[in-house]
Amino acid sequence: MRPPLPATPGSRSLSKVAPLALSLALACAWPAAGAAGGLPETGGAVSAELRLRELGQMAERNNAKARSLLLQEGARFGADTPYPVLISYLRLLRRSHNDAGQMRDAYAVDERMIALATAHRDPVNLALATLGRVHKRLNDNDPAAAMALLETLVGQHRLLRSAEFDTNAEIAYGAIYNIMGQHDRALSHYLRGLELVQRHPDLWSPREADVRLALARLYVNGGNAGKALETTAAYREARAERKGEDAMTPRVEAAMHFMDGRAYVALEQLPQAHGAFNRALELARRHELRSLQGNILGNIADAWLKEHRYVEAERAARASIPIAEEVQDQSVIQMAWANLGFALFGQGKMQEGTVYIERVAADLRKAGAMPTVSALLDEQAAALEKAGLYRQALQAVREREKIQESLAVERRDKAFAALQEQFNAKQRAAQIERLRHENAAKDAEIRNRKLRSWLATAGALLAFGLAAVVFALYRKSQATSRRLAELNAELAYHSAHDPLTGLYNRRSFVDRMRDTDAPSGDCFTLLDIDHFKRINDQYGHAAGDAVLVEVGRRLNEAVRESDMVLRWGGEEFLVYSQGVTQAQRPLLVQRILNAIAAAPVVLEDGTTLRVSATAGAVSLPLVSNATLGWEQAIALADRALYKGKEAGRNRGFIVEDLAPAAPGAGNAEPGLRLQMVLPDMYWQPA
Repeated sequence: MRPPLPATPGSRSLSKVAPLALSLALACAWPAAGAAGGLPETGGAVSAELRLRELGQMAERNNAKARSLLLQEGARFGADTPYPVLISYLRLLRRSHNDAGQMRDAYAVDERMIALATAHRDPVNLALATLGRVHKRLNDNDPAAAMALLETLVGQHRLLRSAEFDTNAEIAYGAIYNIMGQHDRALSHYLRGLELVQRHPDLWSPREADVRLALARLYVNGGNAGKALETTAAYREARAERKGEDAMTPRVEAAMHFMDGRAYVALEQLPQAHGAFNRALELARRHELRSLQGNILGNIADAWLKEHRYVEAERAARASIPIAEEVQDQSVIQMAWANLGFALFGQGKMQEGTVYIERVAADLRKAGAMPTVSALLDEQAAALEKAGLYRQALQAVREREKIQESLAVERRDKAFAALQEQFNAKQRAAQIERLRHENAAKDAEIRNRKLRSWLATAGALLAFGLAAVVFALYRKSQATSRRLAELNAELAYHSAHDPLTGLYNRRSFVDRMRDTDAPSGDCFTLLDIDHFKRINDQYGHAAGDAVLVEVGRRLNEAVRESDMVLRWGGEEFLVYSQGVTQAQRPLLVQRILNAIAAAPVVLEDGTTLRVSATAGAVSLPLVSNATLGWEQAIALADRALYKGKEAGRNRGFIVEDLAPAAPGAGNAEPGLRLQMVLPDMYWQPA
């Protein structure tokens, strides 16, 4: 599944509705039994704790059986049970409900734990149990309410000093930002959560596998499916190196295959996606992971839609709905409804499909998930237009435009987040250098210890002690190496992207063009923001940065998912599009100009700026010069852009072909045959 932005015809907009799948990995889980309370243990309590350990180990192998036994033996853990044992029983029962996809039962256990921890004045377990309410709001598709509650919790328990709570709070932040589409912030929280898990390997949950799954899900939603596959593969390789010291549970294994399937769908590798989904579905059915089972079926429907196999998509979506309703997972229900609606559209059943689409849109509006509503309307408009229902399609487009305008105000803080990310990138680079030095020093120390261990003949005790030290240093070096690899991967990402706007930079574009043969239909559109220096001079450089970030965002929304948008330098942007026909070129340039000039940019202080851009576009090959390269094409686009500036700005010129230089012009450059394009709401910048 893919995130809804940018939404283009043919994408599945409700893929973003259920990115969390909290029943897969990010279950609110709780510390080990001895962490809470301090009552003396009796013989019965010791027996009960041993039984809980047995059931906990069973849950890792067969959750359905363990859950059944936990419910049957609930009478053993009554009001007279010592508090530490009772709270441990409830934690294990809660996690078992969660893994089974019975979220209503899991949330009911949260409330029991909140009451119990409050009565025993246990702030740690009270804070952890209340995090369950955060995840409930998120599963109900209400990220705003989830964020408000999480902020309150973190403020109340700031001095708790619990690694368990801190880690779960970071994961909850990441989940909320992920569903809100703020993937840069989600990534920073997930990475902090991963660092805490690796620093405290004794945590019961979340475990490293859960955080890795969350990262993979984030990369898929953020449009980096290749990195998601690398994340799941790296975890499997790390487990293989540890030789099964912590066996992968059916829940984690099924979730890994499920996430691989979502990544393959995003990469348009649909046969591989079906293979991964089928493996995940078989595990989910065998181990009664109901919530995961419904989510997988919904995503299988999404994959069939991409292949335009609408009957199969309808079948999978209908199979997903009763399971999602059984476990009361609103996110999966809405995804299945949306995919069912689009499957019916594909079969020409427009009226029947509209019922499901409008039902999803109403639920999303009620939850305040307006970005997802916007993406849904975009796909609905495309389907209606394809069916020839132009009036209904136009109505959907206008409603989406209103939503987009209201969302623009909410996104203005992204400019400041981009500046912070630029600062963080420098810090990460410095941290990588420090880790390299530390790793080299540790490797040297390990070699020295090994040599002394080999030479030592004083006695078996001394040799054993030295070997133990070497082993500890080796494990620490491994952890440092893994962290170094992660930071190197982050640095590689930032080296290919502009730190302010998050768009691709010139270097990444040049690297791509080295491997591209410039086939027919390559279009290069160069843009320059009009009067940008005046914005900086009049409103300050912070306002200029905010304009750059907003223009970059609008460009990303305006073009196709296959197009490459990059910051060319200063206030210049470049859009590289493949497969653009001669008839499509004016529409592409006009859509880009419309996206920039249609709505004002809102600054932090509420000031609104009317912003426009001038564009020059070239498509290869030209009629008169079929061997023209991309560098010359961009140079011609720059000349066309300059003509646009001379003609009054807020317009675009498309180079249709080269015209011979005028007679008697000496060595003058050949002229250009140009086609002018104006935006729909044309206005001339002052």
